[in-house]
Amino acid sequence: MALVIIAGCGKPEADSPGANRPEIIRGEPIASASPTRTAPGRVATAGPSTNVTDVVENGFIRLGFDRLSAFKYELYEIYSETNSGRPLLKSDDTIPAAIKAFNGKRVSVRGFVLPLRIKRAKTIEFLLLRDQGSCCFGPQAQINHFIRVRYPAGGEFEQGRAYKASGALQVGEVFVQGYLTGLYNLDAEKVELSEPD
Repeated sequence: MALVIIAGCGKPEADSPGANRPEIIRGEPIASASPTRTAPGRVATAGPSTNVTDVVENGFIRLGFDRLSAFKYELYEIYSETNSGRPLLKSDDTIPAAIKAFNGKRVSVRGFVLPLRIKRAKTIEFLLLRDQGSCCFGPQAQINHFIRVRYPAGGEFEQGRAYKASGALQVGEVFVQGYLTGLYNLDAEKVELSEPD
């Protein structure tokens, strides 16, 4: 941010001393804010904002959809003359480096469960959605509004309740048989009910 000082907005008179000389501005530039210190139990990592300090709970970085879905990632369809199936999804947008920095990190993310695979009455794979509107009604979820979660231990989840999934996050375009299906995968170590913050 630049600070501009305009002195003498009126037209200088020709006979006044120094009328044709520029005014000299003296002083020191305003120093930028001191760097953020990291408190115990927190770790500084790159996020959408470089000033964000992440909270670490039980060895997991608390990460929210406020950051995971805070960037534009618009999709469009490509039709192929050789492929008679559904159109391929493409994007000209990229995942920001600050979000890619979470690849391989142990994180906890809060969201709503949409089961994908059930084994012996337990959900072992699901989508963790940013909000309930993306689940069964309302507008279709954007591709950065959900995480595909694999949970080998399995769980029983109540519809409409928020859960916190914790595990290793993979960040990057996920393609299945040439189709872009997501940006995030999580190998969950644990999934538990989560009350609103």
